[in-house]
Amino acid sequence: MGVAPNRRIRASARAQNIEASASMALDARAKALKAAGQPIISFGVGEPDFPTPAPIKQAADRAMADDATHYTTVSGEPALRKLVAERTAEMTGVPFSWNQVIATSGAKEALYIAMQVLCEAGDEVLLPAPYWVSYAEQAKMAGATVVPIESSPPGWKLSPDDLRRHLTSRTRALVLCTPNNPTGAVYSDAELAALAEVLADHDLAAVVDEIYARISYVPVGRWLRAAPRLADRTFIVDGVSKAYAMTGWRLGWLVGPPEVMELASAMQSHLTSHPSSITQRAATFALENHATIEATVDEMVGTFRERRDAIVAGLSAIPGVDCPQPDGAFYVFPDVRGLFGRRLGPKGRVVSSSAELSAYLLDEALVVTVPGEAFGMPGFARFSYALSMDQLQEGVARLQTALR
Repeated sequence: MGVAPNRRIRASARAQNIEASASMALDARAKALKAAGQPIISFGVGEPDFPTPAPIKQAADRAMADDATHYTTVSGEPALRKLVAERTAEMTGVPFSWNQVIATSGAKEALYIAMQVLCEAGDEVLLPAPYWVSYAEQAKMAGATVVPIESSPPGWKLSPDDLRRHLTSRTRALVLCTPNNPTGAVYSDAELAALAEVLADHDLAAVVDEIYARISYVPVGRWLRAAPRLADRTFIVDGVSKAYAMTGWRLGWLVGPPEVMELASAMQSHLTSHPSSITQRAATFALENHATIEATVDEMVGTFRERRDAIVAGLSAIPGVDCPQPDGAFYVFPDVRGLFGRRLGPKGRVVSSSAELSAYLLDEALVVTVPGEAFGMPGFARFSYALSMDQLQEGVARLQTALR
């Protein structure tokens, strides 16, 4: 018998058109280097370095002891969804029912489902740039065309005029993140109301990512509090990952108009079915008892503020780096273009892009950063300060040496 010829499996054009998450790829490389014994300091992936509050973990233990280990209702247990609806109503002043909520395996799945139920080929999705890496790829997976709208430092906020200029007959959705990843920008209610005024006369949806809303150093605007009349075409994304340091638990949610949420629930039934049953019980406890857990969250936010001040001061001391002070989240997004074309560090390395700079810093200083190219904004870099003060100060010292 002859030997069968080698055959290649053809990957879809859709898969080939998707870029892997730059922040997760860098985190994987950093973990591999650390496992090999290298003293890596990572300003890369954004997740609180604090432990999940003990009462939440104890609630998960009780759920396992009670054998809450089987399938739940598609889109999450009604008790959890009811709490999310109540909390969203409390924050916005807009009433919601539990069937307007689906619980998802992290906020990322909520965003994915929102794009899938809203977009099809030929639609346009507006993304204020810089934007989180997954927004653009998820829009592309839904067949939509990404339309970036550049913002500028130090405010990094979308203006009503810029929004108006980018609207077309094919615009299907605006994705907004506040507090913002990667810039830390926080919109006020007045600023959100001004953007909503532009959208009011156009047939498009607003997808608003509020996952960092609890981590802010100034009052946080809420989209539906500022624009309640757009509730019938607004989708709110949130979850427990950042506020309660539960990133690995994978619990987010999507809140939106009831008729569309029925479709979202049907879609989820063919994806993950529902988030982990144990995670749902832990999140339910967190939301039921958030008043008693808030002191822990306040302490975490206070620590983030101290770290923010330290990293802004440390990076600002480096010639060629312009680092504005952000108002929320746990990122800084400095302008690093002043470093291009200069001889850097003991070896006199020359870089010409933020991607090259991030590679240089990992090689030379064993420090992980995320280049601005990943966020649609070359010439800048994202630094997460969700790491201990000792690690932060050591990392900044290495940067100062590598970039002198």
